[in-house]
Amino acid sequence: MKGNKISSFQGFLKLTKRVRKSKTNSLTTSIFSLPNELLITEVLARVAATSICDFFNLILSCKAFHQTADDNYILGHVSLDKVPVIPWRSPKQAFFLEKCKETGHPEALYREGVVQYFSFAKVGEGLSCLNSAAKVGHVGAAYVLGVILLCIDKGGDGRRLLNYVKSKKGIGESRKKFKDVINRLWLNNFLEPKPNACPMQAQHRRKQRWPSDDDDDDDDDNDVSCEACGCHLQVIFVCNLLRGIVTY
Repeated sequence: MKGNKISSFQGFLKLTKRVRKSKTNSLTTSIFSLPNELLITEVLARVAATSICDFFNLILSCKAFHQTADDNYILGHVSLDKVPVIPWRSPKQAFFLEKCKETGHPEALYREGVVQYFSFAKVGEGLSCLNSAAKVGHVGAAYVLGVILLCIDKGGDGRRLLNYVKSKKGIGESRKKFKDVINRLWLNNFLEPKPNACPMQAQHRRKQRWPSDDDDDDDDDNDVSCEACGCHLQVIFVCNLLRGIVTY
């Protein structure tokens, strides 16, 4: 009986040592032993979506992050706020922006669409990029594409897109974004508005002025009671904006 007790006690000591050793190893385990999916979703992807500067600093901090940084999921969500629309002076930024576009990054596709359509006059490529960005929910791309379609006799699709933007309360922000992008471009392609087909457009206008960048989407005084008139108002605003850039 005594021998059995000693044997049991020795077994307990060995088990305790193994548990202590396991705990010590778990505490000293590097974060980089975690699955790549966890690193992507919980660290790099979130940092990338918040600040591109912090993202670059993070991937330069260690080899593991650097190797994971090219993941398509991360590049598809990285913030481009600090990246120029056309990074003429930085081949690295241009290469990075191209990689983001290849992963289907909505903002990269939006910028590429605006640049190709209005600066390089490549209509097909511009429309394709804007359409791809709009399909994944980029409100600014939906706004610009909607206006373009209204100008090229695809009014049904154009009105649908602008109604979507309005439902997201994104009209004002979309105008600001578009103005910011084209102010950085040489323009070689412009839009011409089609006549407003609404027979009661004069009566439908609640306020006789064009929308401004500061207009609130919820401001009823700036609204119109007719879908066709409301969309036409956005078309005229964008066309005038484009003309204004080349005249001052």
